[in-house]
Amino acid sequence: MVMLTEVLRFDVTDKKGQRARVSDLAIALLGDDYPPVTAVYFEAEGKEEQLSWSEVESIDLGLGRIFVSNLENAVSPETDDKVRLRRDILDSLVLDLLGRRTTRVSDLLLQTNDGAFRLMGADAGFRAMLRRVFKGRWFRTPKKDLFDWRYVEFLRGDPDAVKNGAGYRLRITRLPAGEIARLADYIPYLHAAELLKLLPDNKAASVLESMPIDRQVQVIEELDEKEALELLCKMSPDIATDLVGRLEFKTMSRYLNLMPAKCRNNIVDLLRYPEDSVGGAMTNDIIFLPSDISRGKAKEIVQQMLDGLDFSAVVFVVDSNKTRMLRGSINLRELLAADESRSLEDLMDPYLQPLLPFDDATAAAYRIVSGQLPAMPVTDADGKLIGAMTVEAAIARLVPSNSTFQRLRVFS
Repeated sequence: MVMLTEVLRFDVTDKKGQRARVSDLAIALLGDDYPPVTAVYFEAEGKEEQLSWSEVESIDLGLGRIFVSNLENAVSPETDDKVRLRRDILDSLVLDLLGRRTTRVSDLLLQTNDGAFRLMGADAGFRAMLRRVFKGRWFRTPKKDLFDWRYVEFLRGDPDAVKNGAGYRLRITRLPAGEIARLADYIPYLHAAELLKLLPDNKAASVLESMPIDRQVQVIEELDEKEALELLCKMSPDIATDLVGRLEFKTMSRYLNLMPAKCRNNIVDLLRYPEDSVGGAMTNDIIFLPSDISRGKAKEIVQQMLDGLDFSAVVFVVDSNKTRMLRGSINLRELLAADESRSLEDLMDPYLQPLLPFDDATAAAYRIVSGQLPAMPVTDADGKLIGAMTVEAAIARLVPSNSTFQRLRVFS
């Protein structure tokens, strides 16, 4: 094992006795869990040169030398787009996916194997900083300060790097959305925007939903317009409305004009209500069905609607899809388990206490949480179903904005 700061003191030596000091190493970042070094860089006559690792014949850690066939086979790295350890990864911000930590890389651990180098881990300890101050000498790192590279994703702090095809390991995509959002809370907003762009759209939307509102605004402003619109339309309408309402007026108007009709209408409907009202906290992306259909028909409809739906824990029953007068509700699980011949009228709970859109949101939140309800329906003054206030929205209303539980997603 050897640290990068030590390797940067090595000489590259060829059979003719020519020598040069190592300046950097490149790796095949996406090769495998422990990526191999693919090129060595060195200074020659005031210029940096690049030599393929296939030219390396042996490594002597004791002497601090890398023996190559011929230094004259080196080429200029002027158009080099490789991932380099010193230039790109050293001092970069990395995510330790196993330990759920974020930190800056102070040094890198390399392992020799049959003349090859592999990147094994990142060192973020205090000893690593001392080692750099003293140019690679002394201060061995304890294992607790090392991040196993198999579980590391490093970020460049440039959201456009994703679009420009920079190499990423994409291990971060395997984490739950809430865990990713929590990691994003501890990194600069440009890194958070870059992180979001690494994710598939559905997961990115869930991660954005789980971020505090101030961080949502910072991140959405760093995304391309098309990316921002796609995420907003995949988010829960109530959370998307909160976010859109905090954008500059010109940006908000432009986004609303460019959105698909359904997405725009959901957000515009919610923007009409004060932020501290039930209407300002509710979602209008819900399932509602007419009371006169069978359970079998209801199941068929629900299965078609579930994909991409914001709230599905409760199915609301109305007199008809046209008038939408609230009649009752059914737990989704009970609906799917019931006998197919039974009607929704037989299955539903008709004893509902709906909320009104201009009711106080905090008072409604207490009712939902204390009653252990997944949601409460929201109707207009005539009894027409217009949305639902969910337990997630209730928790967000009651829990301080800086709490990690602010955007807890329980039933969705």
